[in-house]
Amino acid sequence: MLAEVLSGGGNQLIIDNVSCCGQSLLKCFLVAAAHEGDSIHILNFDIPEDELRAGLDPEVAARLVFHDGFRDPLNWNREAVLPASFFTLQDLRMCIGADASPVTLVLDSLSWILLHSPVTTVCHTFQHFQRHAKSTGLNVKRIIGLLHGDLHEPAIVASVCCLASTVVTVTPAPSDEALAVATVLQRRKSRKILRATEYFTVLERFALKSHGQHQLAGEMEERPAAEADPVANLTFNLHLSEEERRAKEKLPLPYHLSAELKSALLQSHAGVAKIYYEPDAADDVDEEDPDDDLDV
Repeated sequence: MLAEVLSGGGNQLIIDNVSCCGQSLLKCFLVAAAHEGDSIHILNFDIPEDELRAGLDPEVAARLVFHDGFRDPLNWNREAVLPASFFTLQDLRMCIGADASPVTLVLDSLSWILLHSPVTTVCHTFQHFQRHAKSTGLNVKRIIGLLHGDLHEPAIVASVCCLASTVVTVTPAPSDEALAVATVLQRRKSRKILRATEYFTVLERFALKSHGQHQLAGEMEERPAAEADPVANLTFNLHLSEEERRAKEKLPLPYHLSAELKSALLQSHAGVAKIYYEPDAADDVDEEDPDDDLDV
């Protein structure tokens, strides 16, 4: 599934922590975007430009456009390219400028931006920038953000994750230090949500090698739910016992005629009509004359 994520679009989020750095996986995303012919605009706050270029092929490095926020992040030397509180739709659009190629925007890291800008502003820009850029003639194919999950409150991390179409959370492998674990959550346009856990390694030139989907140690295996018996806990019986069946057969049905009524109906009486009434057990029979009070 990681290979599919590398070539996907939309808002992509890589979440790492102090025990497992996501920079190598981020470079795998850069290499995949460069091979697709994208122009890669990087807002680098965490590490300098030369460290991001290190280990990349010249063809990939040639497609990188840096907007340096590392050299003077707080503008103490009056040399800041990106101000600390920078992340509105208009400012980000002006920063990228004109570019005829499809654009991949990389935020390295989104944590720096969240720590220096209002969370609502960051979430609004992260969600709507692709649409805003398209309205101004810029084709932003994907936005890739690196988020250090252990630097923020869980509610903030959850808010940002809700805006991403793909979330990749990296953790160290429990059994092999050479491997890492990627937990992938992908929201497709069909509203289908896919989840997968894979072991992976980053090879030379930041080629990603997936070792397939694996189950983490200690995680309970999913067992098929036992089929529930719909009649197991009913408060009534669906079937009759033999005694109940015999009692049912002896019970006269209300629409069956008695022998007296049947014989009377079969006899023909010229000019004579009779009405037979058999009160039901539930009838409320009133013996009083209903017209008795008319003589008063």
